[in-house]
Amino acid sequence: MLEESPTYFGSAWAALGRLSLETDLLGGCPLVTDDAADAGEAASTSADGSVPGASSIPGTLTLQPRVDGAATGPQPIPAAEVVPTQVRIPEIGVTSGLENLVRNSERVLQDPAVPEVAGWYSEGTVPGQVGPSIIAGHVDSGVAGAIFRDLDQLTPGSEVLVDLSDGTTATFRVSHTQVVPQAQFPTDVVYGPVPDAQLRLITCHGFDRDQRRYVENLVVFATLVT
Repeated sequence: MLEESPTYFGSAWAALGRLSLETDLLGGCPLVTDDAADAGEAASTSADGSVPGASSIPGTLTLQPRVDGAATGPQPIPAAEVVPTQVRIPEIGVTSGLENLVRNSERVLQDPAVPEVAGWYSEGTVPGQVGPSIIAGHVDSGVAGAIFRDLDQLTPGSEVLVDLSDGTTATFRVSHTQVVPQAQFPTDVVYGPVPDAQLRLITCHGFDRDQRRYVENLVVFATLVT
């Protein structure tokens, strides 16, 4: 039953809910495009302070194109390939099936459709294979916390488990986390080639009250251990 006298936080969530449903003032997690720089370019900071390969469009991420060789970035996978079915993060109570995230006709990666369900970039690397696998999720729904609401609580050593369609589980251990501005997303660092099997968990971060939108992303980096 609803309270006749709503609390301060209840009123705040109600206001955010109306903003989220009736306007676009709250913004959302950044879209992902494929306008990346050359795959062989290493991530570094240039003289003007920008990050090579970072998107020039505020609020977007850019994908790293395929690279030949053992160290690979996101790349198309065969339809019959083993795929991830679930992500589990026991430390923060996350258990979620995985929506397949794909790019539309404009080659923009769509956000997960449901706030409480994470999504895997299905044109990229399968978790457990060589390369960076990408799993994204919302931090809130506009009225309540979403699947990755507690992602910022993960620390080095935290475990992330990804269940696969062949019945196996890929276990990753968090190495570090990084908060990055959406306007200068370090594409090469997140999506670029790596020599082993790695995982990136991505969500929105840093809500700007003046702009009424998220202006940062939280990226959790993890490496396969089993």
